[in-house]
Formats: sequence, structure tokens, C-alpha cells
Amino acid sequence: MTQEEKLQHLLEMQEHPERYTEEEIRQLMADEECRQLYEQMVRATDAIFSEKVTAKDITFIAPQRRWLQVAAIFIGVLMLSCIAYAAIHIISNVGGDMKSQTQEKQVLSQQPQSVSHAKEEITDSIPQTRIFENVPLDEMVSELATYYNKVADVQNVQAHDLRLYYKWEQKDKIEDVVSDLNHFDHVNLVLEDDKLIVKP
Repeated sequence: MTQEEKLQHLLEMQEHPERYTEEEIRQLMADEECRQLYEQMVRATDAIFSEKVTAKDITFIAPQRRWLQVAAIFIGVLMLSCIAYAAIHIISNVGGDMKSQTQEKQVLSQQPQSVSHAKEEITDSIPQTRIFENVPLDEMVSELATYYNKVADVQNVQAHDLRLYYKWEQKDKIEDVVSDLNHFDHVNLVLEDDKLIVKP
């Protein structure tokens, strides 16, 4: 392979690295002459950007092939431009995300507290339905007592063995719930002050 062909391969490798396998790149760079040409290309590009161009840097290729020099310089400038564009794009995206998050936090912090309390009250005021399916009576009574701010007092030892199916609407008053549950066989619930009692 002539020096000119090697130089063309190096330029093409720099411009389109996806066309070369790692093995082909290794073989190309294993050649001493290719490695020297590549180093001269890098020095020439560096020299142009640092404005320290020497005669040696400019004449590393035969005069009749100056267009290859121009191509190498152009490729170097293009690569640096792409890197700069990518860096600016990434920084602007990160900055935009941070700005939008800050604005969102400010909007949330400026909401009146009464609005958030109103939302909570609306959510809490929506009646819920709880279906007890094959649930022991003592567990059901404990859950009901907790919801209605009562103390569960299970005096019936068989309450755990008694399993019920009951559809409980949380909007219902506790008196109505107790009345409904007392329609089941072997269930005897009583309300006394702050207690919900399961009697034997």
C-alpha cells in the first residue's frame, strides 16, 4: 500500500469510523508509516488551532496532494464543531429542565393552603364502600370501631370463628351499621358510650 493510499484510508477512517471494524483500525495503526502519518495529521490540526503553523506541519504531504491537507483540516474543524454543538445542546437542556422544576415548585408553594385543604376534604367526603368477604366478626368490628372512633370490646369468644359477608358504606351512621349486622344469626353488637361491644 502506497503512502497516498494509507493517507486516504486514514482520512476515510477519521471521517467514517463506522465503516471500519476494530480489527481493521488496529491493523492500519499497527503500520509504522500509517501511525506517523496519523500523528502528522493530528499535529497539523493542532497547529492550525493553536496558530503555530510551521513549514514542517504544512508540508508533511507532497505538494500535489494539498487538497488532502485541506480535507484533514476540514474534518478536524467539523469534529470540533460537532462536539461544541453537542455540549451546548446538553447544557441548555439541563438548564431548561432545572428552570421548569424551579418554576413548578414556585407555583406549588404559591397555592393557598385552603385550596389544598379543600381538596383533602373533598377526597375524604367521597363515600367509600368496603366489602367484608368471609371476614371474622372480631376483625370486622375492630375495623368499624377504628373508623368511627370507638373502642372495640369483643366479649364473645366465638367472634373469631363467625365469618360474614357484609357490604359497608362508610357514609352510613354507626347505629345503622350495628343494626344491619345484628340481623345476622349469632351476632349481638351493642353501642355503649365510646365502645362497640360484641356480646355473647
